[in-house]
Amino acid sequence: MAGLTEKEFKKLIQKHIAKSNYVKIYLTEESPESYVVGFILNVSDEFLMIQETYDFTLTGIKIIPYERISSIRHNRFDKTSEKIFSEEGLIKFNQKIIDNTSLKNAESLFKSIKKQNFHCIVDSTKKNKDLFSIGEILEVNEKFVIIKNYDPSGKINKKAHKISFKNLEFITFNDNYSLTFRKYLKE
Repeated sequence: MAGLTEKEFKKLIQKHIAKSNYVKIYLTEESPESYVVGFILNVSDEFLMIQETYDFTLTGIKIIPYERISSIRHNRFDKTSEKIFSEEGLIKFNQKIIDNTSLKNAESLFKSIKKQNFHCIVDSTKKNKDLFSIGEILEVNEKFVIIKNYDPSGKINKKAHKISFKNLEFITFNDNYSLTFRKYLKE
């Protein structure tokens, strides 16, 4: 949070949301990725929701646990990208998805994604090992989520993945990959 108090940092995030600023979010060293780029859509004490981008396309919504964020950049490079997104008419956020996605806690988050009928991608860690799960949300409670995982061939795993909330790195949904791939799954 680079010299800012918690209150100042939250105020900065709210400014980026209000102005639809294109930002680069730097993550803590423990995170498998070092940064995420896009437009911040919403924030809570638990999570930050960002419309992720790649090559001037909106690629999906990524949820980042708040404690994984180390700083946010909005400099001349980001402003140039933002200008291109704007002039190309590419800044189109789905307000219904934003409004229907709860960031209150992990349980309400996964329940809200499930209710909207999205498959999700969950990056997590367990015993210093990076884990990847993609699929339908089967069950959610206050401690974990169970994902009906599928592999890159479209085959659904026999055993669902149980992911503890304390191990969450990122949650991605409404992305091109999971929206398309789910149509080609094999039992």
